[in-house]
Amino acid sequence: ARVGGLIAGSQLPKSWANGRDQSDFYDLKGDVEVLLGLGGKIGQLSFFPVAECGYHPGQCAEIRNPEGERVGVLGALHPAIQRKLNLDQSIFVFELRLVSLLEARMPQVSALSKYPEVQRDMAIVIDEAVSADSISNLVRASAGEFLTDLRIFDVYQGDAIAKGQKSVALGLTWQHPSRTLSDEEITTIIGNCVNALQEQFNADLRK
Repeated sequence: ARVGGLIAGSQLPKSWANGRDQSDFYDLKGDVEVLLGLGGKIGQLSFFPVAECGYHPGQCAEIRNPEGERVGVLGALHPAIQRKLNLDQSIFVFELRLVSLLEARMPQVSALSKYPEVQRDMAIVIDEAVSADSISNLVRASAGEFLTDLRIFDVYQGDAIAKGQKSVALGLTWQHPSRTLSDEEITTIIGNCVNALQEQFNADLRK
């Protein structure tokens, strides 16, 4: 048995502050990660580009668990299907094995920290062949034990970006359980992330 869903249109009310008003592949990926994360495996899921019937050939990924088993697929609806249905905006769809959700266990929780979160955004320029999952995994491994959230919120190719490369923007959040993290500590951590990306993928920090 399978369970599925889709997203389309804006996830936020239209306003002057909401510059990106349409849902995209990474919005859906984040939603699916949260859903499957109920089973405590959020840091261990892997996403691999695939070609699936009914999906956009360049925006489709297979989801695998830590054992390498397929648990689902997500991506943009194929343009031909979108045209046939007279849909005027992009549709992003996911399908998951129901058993993957039924296996979810109650996550363990810890006391909320009274110390503030520290949030930083950074954008890198990297080879277009490097997957978002590979970038996320390397940054997670380099960002220290107090990283609480990592999101890819924008991928751009076009003017000011060399052919064959892409700009990837990441949002990172840290929180220490017993003190406030200093700006110097966060600067050092971001430097570690950038160095790891440079060494592994020859990426550069976007100015």
